[in-house]
Amino acid sequence: MEIELSDLNYTATKWDIKRALAEVLHKPPFHHPESHKARPINFEVVLNDGPGSLPNDGTAVLILPDRALGERFYKWAIHPSNRLRVCGRKVWLKMGKKRPPSWRVTVLFKTPFLDPMVEAEREAILDRIKRLDIILDAIQFGVYYRRADDSPSAHRRFSNEYEIRRTDTFSGRLCLDYDRKILRIEMGNCVSEDTSTHIAIDLANIRKICYGVNDTTRRYYACLDLFNPPRFERYEMYRSYGKEKRDHKGFQERLTFLDNAHKSIKQFAYQMRLVLNDAGSSALKELCREAGITRPTKVPIDVQNCGFFRPETMEAVREWIEGFDLPVAFQLEALLHNGLVNTGDLWNLRADIEALYEEDPGFTADVLRHLHEKLHSKARGEAKYRNEGIVACFQSTVETDRKIADSLTDKNIESPGSSGAIKCYHVIVTPTRTLLEGPFDTQSNRVVRKYHEYRDYFVRLEFREENRMNFRWPDMHGRTPIKERFIDVLKHGIRIAGRLYRFLGYSNSGLREHTAWFMADFAHPDEGLVTPDKIRADLGDFEKVIRIPSKYAARIAQAFSGTDPSVRIRRDQWDRMDDLGTHPYEHTDGQGTISPGLRDRIWDVLVQAQPDKAKLTLKPSAFQMRFLGFKGIVAVDERLEGVCMRLRPSMDKFQARDESEAEIEIAKAFVYPGTARLCRPLIMVLEDLGVRKEAFLALQNQAMCAVVTAIDTLDSTVALLRKHDLGHHFGLRWVLQHLGARGMGMPKEGARRAMDDAFVLRLVRCAQSHILREIKHEARIPIPNAHQLVGVADEGPAWAKEVGAENVLCLKKGEIFACIQQPDSDECEYIQGQVSISRSPHIHPGDVQRVKAIGKPPDGKLCFFRNLRNIVVLPSVGERSLASCLAGGDVDGDEFLVIKDETLLPMHCSEPAEYVGVDPRTLDRPSTVDDICDFFLEYMQSDVVGLVADQHLKIADQSRDGTFDHSCMKLAQLCSQAVDYPKNGVPVDLENMPKPVVRIKPDWKKGEDNDPRPGDYYESTRALGLLFRNFTFDMKPVVPPPSSYPNGEPEPPSGARPLSDSISRTLQHAISQHLGDFANADPDVRALEPLFRYYAEELRYVCQTHALSEHADARLCEEEVVVGTILAKSADGRWRKERMYRMRVHAGQLVRHMKQVRLRVPQGKDVEEEELVGALRRAWLAWDYGMRNRGVFGASSFSLMALGVVLEMLDKLDKFGEE
Repeated sequence: MEIELSDLNYTATKWDIKRALAEVLHKPPFHHPESHKARPINFEVVLNDGPGSLPNDGTAVLILPDRALGERFYKWAIHPSNRLRVCGRKVWLKMGKKRPPSWRVTVLFKTPFLDPMVEAEREAILDRIKRLDIILDAIQFGVYYRRADDSPSAHRRFSNEYEIRRTDTFSGRLCLDYDRKILRIEMGNCVSEDTSTHIAIDLANIRKICYGVNDTTRRYYACLDLFNPPRFERYEMYRSYGKEKRDHKGFQERLTFLDNAHKSIKQFAYQMRLVLNDAGSSALKELCREAGITRPTKVPIDVQNCGFFRPETMEAVREWIEGFDLPVAFQLEALLHNGLVNTGDLWNLRADIEALYEEDPGFTADVLRHLHEKLHSKARGEAKYRNEGIVACFQSTVETDRKIADSLTDKNIESPGSSGAIKCYHVIVTPTRTLLEGPFDTQSNRVVRKYHEYRDYFVRLEFREENRMNFRWPDMHGRTPIKERFIDVLKHGIRIAGRLYRFLGYSNSGLREHTAWFMADFAHPDEGLVTPDKIRADLGDFEKVIRIPSKYAARIAQAFSGTDPSVRIRRDQWDRMDDLGTHPYEHTDGQGTISPGLRDRIWDVLVQAQPDKAKLTLKPSAFQMRFLGFKGIVAVDERLEGVCMRLRPSMDKFQARDESEAEIEIAKAFVYPGTARLCRPLIMVLEDLGVRKEAFLALQNQAMCAVVTAIDTLDSTVALLRKHDLGHHFGLRWVLQHLGARGMGMPKEGARRAMDDAFVLRLVRCAQSHILREIKHEARIPIPNAHQLVGVADEGPAWAKEVGAENVLCLKKGEIFACIQQPDSDECEYIQGQVSISRSPHIHPGDVQRVKAIGKPPDGKLCFFRNLRNIVVLPSVGERSLASCLAGGDVDGDEFLVIKDETLLPMHCSEPAEYVGVDPRTLDRPSTVDDICDFFLEYMQSDVVGLVADQHLKIADQSRDGTFDHSCMKLAQLCSQAVDYPKNGVPVDLENMPKPVVRIKPDWKKGEDNDPRPGDYYESTRALGLLFRNFTFDMKPVVPPPSSYPNGEPEPPSGARPLSDSISRTLQHAISQHLGDFANADPDVRALEPLFRYYAEELRYVCQTHALSEHADARLCEEEVVVGTILAKSADGRWRKERMYRMRVHAGQLVRHMKQVRLRVPQGKDVEEEELVGALRRAWLAWDYGMRNRGVFGASSFSLMALGVVLEMLDKLDKFGEE
């Protein structure tokens, strides 16, 4: 309804009136904040234009979406004791005669109220920015450099490799895009041209800006030092319509280069120098101030055109590089492509590199890899290399590496046997660059393992944004330039270090990450020429899906799934059986079974590759696996004998070429119960299903308290690390647990031996920061009485067909079974009673259902699941499987959240969505590899699962109907379609996707690296908003000492007596008992230096390789690698998780190599006591060396790794003595 306002102060603004009205409407009796879903009513004020520049003519209209509330407010406002005042003046109210537009009422009803003062501040800022306009005479792209004869401390010079300078109009206009946080250079003549080209520079991409004055022209210039290249975009200046009468308002397209001249240098020369037209430095400084970036400083920078990247120069450099073997050629190209050297630098190093290569090619590759690390640090501005020239840096690297190589006596030893990881080269393709990384450890697959000796013919290629984060396909109608860039790589390959690498395939997870495997042809002694086509053809027969490109690609993707090898079985050791249930809701969709004997053999192989698992007493009840053309999960069936596996039609995806014998590949062994956590979508759905906000707040407070107090005792620290799976690869949890068993405790425990190791205490602080960040920015709150478990279907109905239903215990509809047991414990917990079960992405209210957990199965009947642990068993009765009701799940490896906590059980449940897939897109001919490449690119364009889920959350927060809003229901359907897109090839139509009604976002959307600005966010009244604001901890960053960083300054020696720390003293008796002497001789300890130097160099490589960005504050420290986290701020959570995963794999392989190869830790069951004592002696020396040098980078984690071996050997020796 409308209410007319009159007798307003002429100077009163819209924001003054809204603030005065909010003081009344957002308090009782019109608003009661304590009610479950209460939120302040939204309203609008429309001013009638005032004379001249005055905001109003004394009148305005108030629009309210709720008529009943409006009438109550009107009666209140006209009462003599309740007069409304605006800017100190009484306002008269009168019932309006018009009905407001229905669209406006709908918007006000659904959207939240925004603080008028914040909106006013934002409007004032935008008004100031409009007046800032800097005209440019020239725009130059190049590189910063120093000449060979320049002092290392001299100002850098700028080599102008490409220039835009127009004579018919100004070359560009520099302005600030406030909302998008972008400095934008607009180019184009609005009179003679239809399009405008923009250079978009993210504010976060600017390292620094300086300015100066040209001595000749007296023109000011600005030099921008960028972390990464800017974006190039083209816009239509005028609105137009296409052939289909489609409105092209806002048409834009992403460019990969500006013109042919720019195309040849864009890869290498992206630093910028801007020549200002007539503006002085004041306009530039004001622009920087409004943008919130560092104030520019005045620095004289000489400019020249050195021609570093002219075509003829680049051709000569490429010819020289390709004359080396791949390991050296790859590192040389990496230095050039990653912007660490220019061609002049390479020519200065040429003679030294060639001489070193003649001496030892392998050593040369290592030197260049380590040089890459040092120059990376130098580019970040780290003090250690800041004033060191390129040649000097190369020479010091050679000297350091030679000392290590000469001292290590076991140079030619090989890494541990196959463990599912290989050292692999990585290629990153961005819109303008090709970046090179590696080699470093990554998860392998059946194809790469088959050709392990030819592994350097395989590379992992990723399509990324310029800052290496996940590529977000621009919201643009014209996609041609980007598409041409990427499809050219996919279909025609990419030349790296003299080899042409062509598209081979991708895994399903790789598709989501926009990552694929590429390979170069090679000659095999038995198979002849191995090509991508040959490898794909050898995988199997794909005739059933050959006309469906998406399914054809998905079937091939099985062979590229990251897996660990296990055992090989013959054709007579596996057979087939029927599925339970009816299509499309089979209960056993994706599930088979294996015998206990086969389970044991698989587990033995996994333990041999990862010896830490040998400490576990529990064996997995299920594996997610790949086998021939089958994929899915296999659960242990105790009725099967010997070596036996039974598979179902729902697991059979294609026909393999040879079934006589094959390897079972393990994608995941389900041995641990997963930690149950809340998340944003689940919280939103549960709130709409009746769970009160107070329940979430209580859990959050409990979780924060548990994290903060975890450092008080060793037991609580170990529990925290276990729950969040941190410090796993360095065995941190196991080390602390065993130290506790030997009498140690945290300082607050008052134990006889208090933990005084500063490094260990920093590790705990690091883990705490990681967990608290997840609680605040992702609402990932641990749920004490809940578990995340893989789902399997009850095989009871299949048993009943064989032995009779009366003899078999089967789950009924609405029942589940779950038994929880920690793998290092003999105690188990049966879940019993009413629970909720759900599955990510929790986007539809029906994705959460209430079921009954039956507890411990009664004796007297056969029971398939009686001895299954750490999995949830779902019923196999009824027309529809329970898994399919939960976000369209199945039992091929899907994990389900089972919650027992009564405060989180929904008060009512919603009917599950249908989740019936759409028909796949089919061709009228067999698919080719080009079709797969086209689909890969289309997926990159249409990968909108995250976008759909994000829009769903924002609309649910803004709407009074929450997740039951019509738009949310439609988004839930679209999310299911987006999830199935990789299989059916039918993308989500973004044009028809519901969008939030208002631009402003809820406050819980504030990113951890976000620079919030006025009008960006509103205060959400939903549970997510309360949780976000309830997080009151001052999250001060963990500040490790400089020595924790790869090139940090070492700390001065402590002067403490060797082995006088609390950990050493705790182990003194046990060490003396087995080694005879507690103390180590100084020469023996010093002999460990080469081994430590080797470890430190590899750890440095891990830190440099997996940092999130080029920013100096994004460096990885030693503590982060040990804990397995990345604490640097990032706007892209998925990108951080990907980097964390890679870092953990890389670091885990380093630790495994050091233990098994360098420290020679004995493996297997039949180990002699002498071998254990020898490993104990070597590890004790390594512990001692690390502690004596703990002020040096790498020494602390080196000693921790050695301590793990010490404790493991002591444990085995104690058991050896008992036997």
